[in-house]
Amino acid sequence: MERTILHINVVNFFVAVARVVDPSIASYPVGVRASGSRRVLMDVSSEGREAGVVRGMTVEAARRKCPDLRVVDPVPSEYRRAEKFLFEQAASLSPLAELAGPGHLFIDLSGTKRLLGPAVDVADSVRKRIKQQCSFDCTAGLATNRLVSKIATRVIKPTGLCTVLSGCEEDFMSPLPVSFLPGLEQRYLEQLLQFNLRLIKDLNRIPASTLATVLGPSAYEISRQSRGIDDTPVREILKPAPSVAQRITLGEQTNDKTRIAAALFGMVSDAGAKIRKMGLAAGKIRLGLTYADGSQVSRSLKLSRPLRGDLSLHEQCAMLLEKIFTRRVRITELTADFLELTFPYGQMDLFSDNQREEKLMDALDCIRDTFGEKAIKYWGRSVA
Repeated sequence: MERTILHINVVNFFVAVARVVDPSIASYPVGVRASGSRRVLMDVSSEGREAGVVRGMTVEAARRKCPDLRVVDPVPSEYRRAEKFLFEQAASLSPLAELAGPGHLFIDLSGTKRLLGPAVDVADSVRKRIKQQCSFDCTAGLATNRLVSKIATRVIKPTGLCTVLSGCEEDFMSPLPVSFLPGLEQRYLEQLLQFNLRLIKDLNRIPASTLATVLGPSAYEISRQSRGIDDTPVREILKPAPSVAQRITLGEQTNDKTRIAAALFGMVSDAGAKIRKMGLAAGKIRLGLTYADGSQVSRSLKLSRPLRGDLSLHEQCAMLLEKIFTRRVRITELTADFLELTFPYGQMDLFSDNQREEKLMDALDCIRDTFGEKAIKYWGRSVA
């Protein structure tokens, strides 16, 4: 059965919510501060972007470019209310519905024509209902997979409906800039531009094996995406949120805190790379250890904001380790579970004061992608 995937995108989600909360700013350029930072913007209205204001810019710099800019604080409770409404709209249509980031919703409408009618009518109805009940402008994209449906919503911003027929995916994507490929990391984009590969059709003329000499193993997935190929399913409503679990069995039992801490950092680094590859951040950490006498202990920590950087995650894990490693008995195993993976409300390292960590993580991920997972080793691995 041919798939039919609907993507709904509430344009400038945080700004849209802010304007509903405070209608007096509806006619002004708006910037929303990042959670945990009063200096940096995590979202900007279209009027602000026209004046040169961009996400990640400091409030001071933004106001110099756009004196009329209204800067507001984030309101997570209102974001949750808005996303709950969006999800309820999706759940009424299909059991395969997934929130894929603030204001982004995927709905699998495959096989629903008899029950709901033509998919294009369903998409238009959902878009209009969101506008009527929440005053949110949104775009809708219909295609045979998630990738193309998401790109379709970017093509027609700030509002409207775009349908890409089956078999037309590559033709639809060919004239678009390579920056339209979702999830294309900045380092890959810069490399492509250096080789004058500016349009998706330019990528399609180059074999994936040739691209791999420049981009590493990621080239094969990028090549598939450039042709509109994507098999990623829409997650079931009741399916639990994704998580990352790490476990290390110590080859030699030890109670040397330095060696244990080093092993922990290696675990966290592996987990951090996986979390970033998923485009998510961890909202909760559970750390456990097994003593040589067989006893086990664990403790969980709910993070004040989602994290994805190795250094930030390790700092939290190290604090947990101090709390649970209280005996002088040697340990045989460490476990770390990174739970409640989510799309943070602009709280990723790009919007924090620690941008150097973000750049470091990008560099390490690039090395792993190019030379393999074992290209980076930590001293702590010697205890494994």
